[in-house]
Amino acid sequence: MGSGAGLASGFGQLGPLGFTQPVIALCGDSTFFHAAMPALANAHYNGSKMIMVVLDNSATAMTGFQPHPGVGNGDKAKAVNPIDIEAVCRSFGVKVAVADPFDLQDTKQRLLDMLENETGTAVLILRRKCALLRMRDESPPYRMHIDPKMCAGEDCGCNRYCTRVFKCPGLLWNQHTRKAEIEEVICVGCGVCGDICPQGAILREESN
Repeated sequence: MGSGAGLASGFGQLGPLGFTQPVIALCGDSTFFHAAMPALANAHYNGSKMIMVVLDNSATAMTGFQPHPGVGNGDKAKAVNPIDIEAVCRSFGVKVAVADPFDLQDTKQRLLDMLENETGTAVLILRRKCALLRMRDESPPYRMHIDPKMCAGEDCGCNRYCTRVFKCPGLLWNQHTRKAEIEEVICVGCGVCGDICPQGAILREESN
């Protein structure tokens, strides 16, 4: 809820004392507006070496989907222009990149590029509309299923990455078949799990 950005700003000052670990702070888009903006300004002002990752899902999903300055529909009686998080960050003078978190390779590369930056404060905005909001107006992009013949289970060698590490609620481990399964009631059809299976056993099917 915003404290991470301030702490990261402090950790990003510890290089002269021998601290060499990368410093990354996470916040949501609503948290960015109510708590993280001052910390980001302070980090840049003090030259802290840190990366702020803003998880921009266009919603205050944790506390009831109430609007915030980044979505623009504050008072229903009047139109309010949204405040652009990217523009705010650039106005501070920090390095900014925007990525789609569902594009795993691009997101990973952008984060690695920022980690290799030796000095200064940077912001990576991961922008994708909240699935709960999207599902009110749209069909899921994909229908996901697992080919049991391709799923190697615990013999995959990935330490069951899908259900032990990735841990999407829509992925289940069947103790009887010793295979991964899709929980269709929970799955939002984003398709990301199709990119993380080493065996290629998690398959996408166009929903439309």
